[in-house]
Amino acid sequence: MKFIGLIANLTKDPCGTKTRRIVEIARSLDLRVQVTPEVYDVIEAGESTPGNKLYALSDIIVSLGGDGTLLQAARQAALWDKPVMGINTGNLGFLTDGDFSQAYDALRALRDGEYYIERRMMLEGTIVREEESCSPFLAFNDIGIMKALVSRIIQLKASVNNHEINSYSGDGLLVSSPTGSTAYSLSAGGPIVDPSLECLLLTPICPHSLNARSIIISCDDIIEIEIMCPDRDITLTADGQAVATLIGGDRILVKKADTYVKLLRTKDQNFFDLIHEKIKI
Repeated sequence: MKFIGLIANLTKDPCGTKTRRIVEIARSLDLRVQVTPEVYDVIEAGESTPGNKLYALSDIIVSLGGDGTLLQAARQAALWDKPVMGINTGNLGFLTDGDFSQAYDALRALRDGEYYIERRMMLEGTIVREEESCSPFLAFNDIGIMKALVSRIIQLKASVNNHEINSYSGDGLLVSSPTGSTAYSLSAGGPIVDPSLECLLLTPICPHSLNARSIIISCDDIIEIEIMCPDRDITLTADGQAVATLIGGDRILVKKADTYVKLLRTKDQNFFDLIHEKIKI
Protein backbone atom coordinates (compact mmCIF):
# COMPACT_ATOMS: atom_id res chain seq x y z
CA MET A 1 0.00 0.00 0.00
CA LYS A 2 1.33 3.43 -0.95
CA PHE A 3 1.37 6.26 1.58
CA ILE A 4 0.17 9.57 0.17
CA GLY A 5 1.00 12.83 1.92
CA LEU A 6 -1.78 15.28 0.98
CA ILE A 7 -0.91 18.99 1.20
CA ALA A 8 -4.13 20.95 0.74
CA ASN A 9 -4.70 24.69 0.37
CA LEU A 10 -7.81 25.34 2.43
CA THR A 11 -8.00 28.96 1.28
CA LYS A 12 -9.10 27.52 -2.07
CA ASP A 13 -11.24 24.84 -0.38
CA PRO A 14 -12.40 26.46 2.89
CA CYS A 15 -14.99 23.81 3.73
CA GLY A 16 -12.62 21.00 2.79
CA THR A 17 -15.09 19.51 0.30
CA LYS A 18 -12.55 18.81 -2.44
CA THR A 19 -9.88 17.77 0.04
CA ARG A 20 -12.21 15.26 1.67
CA ARG A 21 -13.14 13.93 -1.78
CA ILE A 22 -9.46 13.32 -2.59
CA VAL A 23 -9.13 11.29 0.62
CA GLU A 24 -12.25 9.27 -0.27
CA ILE A 25 -10.97 8.53 -3.78
CA ALA A 26 -7.58 7.50 -2.42
CA ARG A 27 -9.16 5.16 0.11
CA SER A 28 -11.28 3.53 -2.62
CA LEU A 29 -8.02 2.80 -4.43
CA ASP A 30 -6.38 1.33 -1.30
CA LEU A 31 -4.09 4.32 -0.87
CA ARG A 32 -3.32 5.47 2.64
CA VAL A 33 -3.57 9.25 3.07
CA GLN A 34 -1.88 11.47 5.62
CA VAL A 35 -2.86 15.11 6.12
CA THR A 36 -1.57 17.87 8.38
CA PRO A 37 -3.40 18.36 11.71
CA GLU A 38 -4.78 21.69 10.46
CA VAL A 39 -6.39 19.99 7.47
CA TYR A 40 -7.62 17.06 9.56
CA ASP A 41 -9.45 19.45 11.90
CA VAL A 42 -11.49 20.65 8.90
CA ILE A 43 -12.14 17.44 6.95
CA GLU A 44 -11.94 14.83 9.76
CA ALA A 45 -10.63 12.31 7.26
CA GLY A 46 -7.26 10.75 6.55
CA GLU A 47 -4.55 10.35 9.17
CA SER A 48 -3.46 13.42 11.09
CA THR A 49 0.34 13.66 10.79
CA PRO A 50 2.58 16.64 11.67
CA GLY A 51 4.43 18.27 8.75
CA ASN A 52 7.95 16.80 8.88
CA LYS A 53 6.66 13.36 9.84
CA LEU A 54 4.17 13.50 6.97
CA TYR A 55 6.96 14.09 4.46
CA ALA A 56 9.19 11.46 6.05
CA LEU A 57 6.55 8.70 6.05
CA SER A 58 4.90 9.38 2.67
CA ASP A 59 5.91 7.63 -0.53
CA ILE A 60 4.43 10.42 -2.66
CA ILE A 61 3.39 13.99 -1.86
CA VAL A 62 0.19 15.26 -3.50
CA SER A 63 -0.61 18.97 -3.46
CA LEU A 64 -4.19 20.14 -3.84
CA GLY A 65 -4.48 23.78 -4.88
CA GLY A 66 -2.70 25.92 -7.43
CA ASP A 67 0.91 26.34 -8.48
CA GLY A 68 1.68 28.18 -5.24
CA THR A 69 0.59 25.18 -3.19
CA LEU A 70 2.73 22.91 -5.35
CA LEU A 71 5.76 25.20 -5.01
CA GLN A 72 5.53 25.10 -1.22
CA ALA A 73 5.04 21.32 -1.16
CA ALA A 74 7.83 20.77 -3.69
CA ARG A 75 10.41 22.63 -1.62
CA GLN A 76 9.68 20.42 1.38
CA ALA A 77 9.38 17.22 -0.65
CA ALA A 78 12.79 17.89 -2.22
CA LEU A 79 14.40 17.99 1.22
CA TRP A 80 13.04 14.48 1.86
CA ASP A 81 13.77 13.28 -1.70
CA LYS A 82 10.08 12.51 -2.26
CA PRO A 83 8.23 12.92 -5.58
CA VAL A 84 5.43 15.48 -5.67
CA MET A 85 2.31 15.65 -7.84
CA GLY A 86 -0.10 18.57 -8.10
CA ILE A 87 -3.88 18.47 -8.52
CA ASN A 88 -5.12 21.87 -9.63
CA THR A 89 -7.99 23.76 -8.03
CA GLY A 90 -6.59 27.19 -8.95
CA ASN A 91 -6.55 29.25 -12.12
CA LEU A 92 -3.44 28.55 -14.20
CA GLY A 93 -2.15 25.22 -12.89
CA PHE A 94 0.98 25.33 -15.02
CA LEU A 95 2.99 22.95 -12.81
CA THR A 96 0.20 20.65 -11.67
CA ASP A 97 -0.44 17.26 -13.24
CA GLY A 98 -4.14 17.80 -13.89
CA ASP A 99 -7.36 19.36 -12.67
CA PHE A 100 -9.59 18.21 -9.82
CA SER A 101 -11.96 16.55 -12.30
CA GLN A 102 -9.08 14.21 -13.27
CA ALA A 103 -8.20 13.29 -9.69
CA TYR A 104 -9.48 9.69 -9.86
CA ASP A 105 -7.40 8.87 -12.93
CA ALA A 106 -4.33 10.54 -11.42
CA LEU A 107 -4.59 8.66 -8.13
CA ARG A 108 -5.27 5.37 -9.90
CA ALA A 109 -2.11 5.92 -11.93
CA LEU A 110 -0.20 6.49 -8.69
CA ARG A 111 -1.50 3.23 -7.30
CA ASP A 112 -0.60 1.31 -10.44
CA GLY A 113 2.81 2.89 -10.88
CA GLU A 114 1.80 4.43 -14.21
CA TYR A 115 3.81 7.62 -13.91
CA TYR A 116 7.21 9.10 -14.63
CA ILE A 117 9.43 11.56 -12.81
CA GLU A 118 10.79 14.86 -14.11
CA ARG A 119 13.86 16.06 -12.22
CA ARG A 120 13.69 19.83 -11.96
CA MET A 121 16.56 22.07 -10.96
CA MET A 122 16.29 24.21 -7.81
CA LEU A 123 18.03 27.38 -6.64
CA GLU A 124 19.99 27.93 -3.45
CA GLY A 125 20.29 31.42 -2.01
CA THR A 126 22.46 32.82 0.79
CA ILE A 127 22.46 36.25 2.40
CA VAL A 128 25.85 37.72 3.30
CA ARG A 129 25.72 40.63 5.75
CA GLU A 130 28.92 42.21 7.10
CA GLU A 131 30.84 39.17 5.82
CA GLU A 132 28.64 36.80 7.85
CA SER A 133 26.63 34.24 5.84
CA CYS A 134 23.13 33.28 6.90
CA SER A 135 21.70 29.79 6.49
CA PRO A 136 21.01 28.99 2.81
CA PHE A 137 17.44 28.63 1.55
CA LEU A 138 15.90 26.90 -1.46
CA ALA A 139 13.57 28.05 -4.23
CA PHE A 140 11.94 26.10 -7.03
CA ASN A 141 10.84 28.97 -9.31
CA ASP A 142 12.80 32.07 -8.39
CA ILE A 143 14.61 34.19 -5.87
CA GLY A 144 13.56 37.84 -6.01
CA ILE A 145 14.99 41.09 -4.66
CA MET A 146 12.40 43.82 -4.91
CA LYS A 147 11.29 47.11 -3.45
CA ALA A 148 8.51 47.26 -0.90
CA LEU A 149 7.40 50.84 -1.65
CA VAL A 150 5.73 51.62 -4.98
CA SER A 151 7.07 55.16 -5.21
CA ARG A 152 10.78 54.38 -4.90
CA ILE A 153 13.34 52.64 -7.06
CA ILE A 154 16.25 50.60 -5.76
CA GLN A 155 19.84 50.21 -6.97
CA LEU A 156 21.41 46.77 -7.31
CA LYS A 157 24.70 45.51 -8.69
CA ALA A 158 24.92 42.04 -10.23
CA SER A 159 28.09 39.98 -10.70
CA VAL A 160 28.75 36.50 -12.06
CA ASN A 161 31.72 34.59 -10.64
CA ASN A 162 33.05 37.87 -9.16
CA HIS A 163 32.81 39.70 -12.50
CA GLU A 164 30.41 42.65 -12.51
CA ILE A 165 27.89 42.44 -15.34
CA ASN A 166 25.60 45.40 -14.69
CA SER A 167 24.11 47.85 -12.22
CA TYR A 168 20.32 48.16 -12.17
CA SER A 169 17.90 50.85 -11.07
CA GLY A 170 14.28 49.79 -10.97
CA ASP A 171 11.87 47.63 -9.03
CA GLY A 172 14.29 44.75 -8.48
CA LEU A 173 15.93 41.63 -9.88
CA LEU A 174 14.90 38.01 -10.28
CA VAL A 175 17.07 34.92 -10.45
CA SER A 176 14.97 32.13 -11.90
CA SER A 177 15.31 28.44 -12.62
CA PRO A 178 14.17 27.10 -16.02
CA THR A 179 10.93 26.02 -14.33
CA GLY A 180 10.49 29.58 -13.06
CA SER A 181 10.98 31.05 -16.52
CA THR A 182 7.21 30.79 -17.08
CA ALA A 183 6.38 32.51 -13.79
CA TYR A 184 7.31 36.02 -12.58
CA SER A 185 10.32 36.16 -14.93
CA LEU A 186 8.02 35.83 -17.94
CA SER A 187 5.86 38.71 -16.68
CA ALA A 188 9.03 40.79 -16.28
CA GLY A 189 9.99 40.18 -19.92
CA GLY A 190 12.29 37.19 -19.51
CA PRO A 191 12.54 34.30 -22.00
CA ILE A 192 10.74 30.96 -21.83
CA VAL A 193 13.25 28.17 -21.13
CA ASP A 194 12.64 24.45 -21.54
CA PRO A 195 12.59 23.10 -17.94
CA SER A 196 14.67 20.08 -18.96
CA LEU A 197 17.64 22.45 -19.33
CA GLU A 198 19.80 23.56 -16.42
CA CYS A 199 20.70 27.25 -16.30
CA LEU A 200 20.14 30.44 -14.34
CA LEU A 201 18.10 33.43 -15.55
CA LEU A 202 18.76 36.95 -14.34
CA THR A 203 15.84 39.25 -15.14
CA PRO A 204 15.42 42.92 -14.13
CA ILE A 205 12.00 43.98 -12.86
CA CYS A 206 10.78 47.23 -14.45
CA PRO A 207 14.31 48.59 -15.04
CA HIS A 208 14.81 52.32 -15.52
CA SER A 209 17.05 51.68 -18.51
CA LEU A 210 16.48 50.67 -22.11
CA ASN A 211 19.52 48.39 -22.21
CA ALA A 212 18.69 46.21 -19.18
CA ARG A 213 17.77 42.78 -20.50
CA SER A 214 17.34 39.26 -19.15
CA ILE A 215 20.49 37.13 -19.20
CA ILE A 216 20.82 33.33 -19.33
CA ILE A 217 23.78 32.02 -17.34
CA SER A 218 25.39 28.59 -16.89
CA CYS A 219 24.11 26.50 -14.01
CA ASP A 220 27.72 26.21 -12.82
CA ASP A 221 27.97 29.96 -12.23
CA ILE A 222 27.32 31.88 -9.02
CA ILE A 223 25.30 35.10 -9.19
CA GLU A 224 25.96 37.80 -6.61
CA ILE A 225 23.58 40.71 -6.15
CA GLU A 226 24.61 43.61 -3.91
CA ILE A 227 22.23 46.16 -2.41
CA MET A 228 23.68 49.54 -3.38
CA CYS A 229 21.07 51.86 -1.84
CA PRO A 230 20.76 52.57 1.88
CA ASP A 231 17.50 53.34 3.67
CA ARG A 232 15.19 51.43 1.35
CA ASP A 233 12.61 48.78 2.21
CA ILE A 234 13.82 45.81 0.15
CA THR A 235 12.38 42.32 0.37
CA LEU A 236 14.06 39.02 -0.47
CA THR A 237 11.63 36.36 -1.68
CA ALA A 238 11.75 32.68 -2.55
CA ASP A 239 8.94 31.53 -4.85
CA GLY A 240 7.03 34.69 -3.97
CA GLN A 241 7.28 34.17 -0.19
CA ALA A 242 9.18 36.71 1.89
CA VAL A 243 12.46 35.37 3.29
CA ALA A 244 14.09 38.49 4.76
CA THR A 245 14.28 42.28 4.72
CA LEU A 246 17.51 43.49 3.14
CA ILE A 247 19.61 46.54 3.93
CA GLY A 248 22.33 48.48 2.09
CA GLY A 249 25.53 46.47 1.68
CA ASP A 250 23.82 43.07 1.86
CA ARG A 251 24.91 40.56 -0.77
CA ILE A 252 22.78 37.69 -2.02
CA LEU A 253 24.51 34.70 -3.57
CA VAL A 254 22.45 32.45 -5.83
CA LYS A 255 23.54 29.18 -7.42
CA LYS A 256 22.14 25.88 -8.60
CA ALA A 257 21.11 23.78 -5.61
CA ASP A 258 22.34 20.24 -5.08
CA THR A 259 18.71 19.28 -4.38
CA TYR A 260 16.22 18.52 -7.17
CA VAL A 261 12.44 18.52 -7.24
CA LYS A 262 11.01 15.21 -8.42
CA LEU A 263 7.90 16.32 -10.29
CA LEU A 264 5.57 13.37 -10.79
CA ARG A 265 3.58 13.08 -14.02
CA THR A 266 0.80 10.58 -14.70
CA LYS A 267 0.28 11.57 -18.33
CA ASP A 268 2.50 12.57 -21.20
CA GLN A 269 2.77 16.36 -21.24
CA ASN A 270 4.79 18.06 -23.95
CA PHE A 271 6.19 21.33 -22.62
CA PHE A 272 5.44 23.28 -25.78
CA ASP A 273 1.86 21.97 -25.97
CA LEU A 274 1.45 23.08 -22.35
CA ILE A 275 2.86 26.52 -23.18
CA HIS A 276 0.37 26.85 -26.02
CA GLU A 277 -2.55 25.70 -23.86
CA LYS A 278 -1.82 27.73 -20.73
CA ILE A 279 -0.14 30.89 -22.04
CA LYS A 280 -1.71 31.00 -25.52
CA ILE A 281 1.41 31.79 -27.51
